[in-house]
Amino acid sequence: MVAGISLALAASLTLANALGAKPGRAATLIGVLVGLTGFLGSVTQLLRDKLTEVPRWQRATYAVVIGCVFAGGVVVLLRFQAPPPPLYRLTGPQDVAVVGFKNRGSGQEQQLLDDVSSTFAQALSKALPQGTVVHDYATQYELPLTELLHGDHRRLDSRTRKFVGQSNAAILVGGIVTPGSGGQINVHPAVYVRADQVPDAPELAGWYTSAPVPADQSLGLAHSRGALVAELVRQASGLAQFTSALDAWHSGRTTEAVAGFARLLSGKGTSDLDSGTGFVTSDLVHLFRGHALEQTTVNGQAASRSVLEAAGADYRAIPADSPIRRRAQLSLASNVYLRAETATECAPGALRDSDIAGVTSTLRRLMSDANFTTLGRLKAAVNLAQVEYCRINAGLTSDDGTIDALVRRVRAAGPGVGVRELKALAASIAAQREADRGQLEAAISGIRQALALESHFVLRAQWLGWLAAWAFAQCHLVTGDQAARDSLDQLRNAFRTGAASRQDYEAGRKYLDQQRNQAHTQCGSGSPR
Repeated sequence: MVAGISLALAASLTLANALGAKPGRAATLIGVLVGLTGFLGSVTQLLRDKLTEVPRWQRATYAVVIGCVFAGGVVVLLRFQAPPPPLYRLTGPQDVAVVGFKNRGSGQEQQLLDDVSSTFAQALSKALPQGTVVHDYATQYELPLTELLHGDHRRLDSRTRKFVGQSNAAILVGGIVTPGSGGQINVHPAVYVRADQVPDAPELAGWYTSAPVPADQSLGLAHSRGALVAELVRQASGLAQFTSALDAWHSGRTTEAVAGFARLLSGKGTSDLDSGTGFVTSDLVHLFRGHALEQTTVNGQAASRSVLEAAGADYRAIPADSPIRRRAQLSLASNVYLRAETATECAPGALRDSDIAGVTSTLRRLMSDANFTTLGRLKAAVNLAQVEYCRINAGLTSDDGTIDALVRRVRAAGPGVGVRELKALAASIAAQREADRGQLEAAISGIRQALALESHFVLRAQWLGWLAAWAFAQCHLVTGDQAARDSLDQLRNAFRTGAASRQDYEAGRKYLDQQRNQAHTQCGSGSPR
């Protein structure tokens, strides 16, 4: 018995070490097989040589006990291993995490690519503005960047979000190394945009790849590696400006963000010798500037029509073969609708189907496109609900249940980055629908559900204004007064952060005063609710 237990403990220690040391998959498999084979072989031999005269049930009991000791030893040893050291945490608003370069059939050893990552991080740190920290995480955290080469990269997205939470990196850069023509290799630069950097368009968050940088010699050669690193550093030169523009957008300073993106575009070279497009590509900048331009119109900071047209021009500047074409198509469809809605307010006789030609079909295609992101498909669905709602109000189509089906689809979506905001928007559409049907109690309940999911000052101000108007219409004066005060509080905060103008605040205050005065006149003291 003692010998068997000793064998079990020794075998469990071997197996635990193999599992805990995190070697390669092949080495782990070999370690597991060796441990199990040694353990089972030793116990079998012991049963055969020493316990032949023992009754079968006792031998079975003995085997079960030894197996439990073995399994328990593995669990205990793994449970009490020293935890891995925490990741180096970045603290600056423009700090960069270099997450390495992953091999995909290029013939380059991963250790060599890790060396390239380290060299690149050191060189990039010297090239970016003083105070920007660049840290190399290539050997500290595994991100399956090669998933970017095919449609499904949910595992990469999940691990990236976890990495961002641990490292607090403002921006992530890395790449994929693939074989090229005639023995060359191609390095595909990749950059990650955090969801909290694009709060008004969470579907823009994620990884973006750009045109490959070719190398005609092994990266093990000093000259080849130096040339590649120099080119990658050159292409990364816009990262600081890009993160500054994102930070301005995130903070509600959308006019400043637009100017920052414009400077990036003006800095793009036009020479045939200006190789590559950079980690921050022109396509990416056009996409983000378009959204920032649209946000200035929402915030009342610019003349809507001309700015919306400029945003549409940005989206159209993204070619049909761009890796971000689906995001661009979604943005352009939404832009066409937004321009039509702004000009006509969806009034009967004012809006024509030709004003939004192609929008419905584009959104239907994108919401069913398996190669589009989950969040992108949900955004297409909620945008389609908005378009159909506008068309119904304009008398261009009848209510066939499409909107309700789209709203249910979005509200039934699982958790994820950006999903909460889309669920809030869907709930607000459902609340509007209830109000149109005269079901104001249901509308109030629905808009409260939307408010519970939305944090942005401007939207909360708008929705609280609806709540106030619906409450006043039912003579719920206490509820209406409170909602009106809350709406103006949100507008004041939006003005303070640059997300709304003084004119927005004054218009909101005037509207709510009219609703309140009318309700107090018609309802008297009103309901205590």
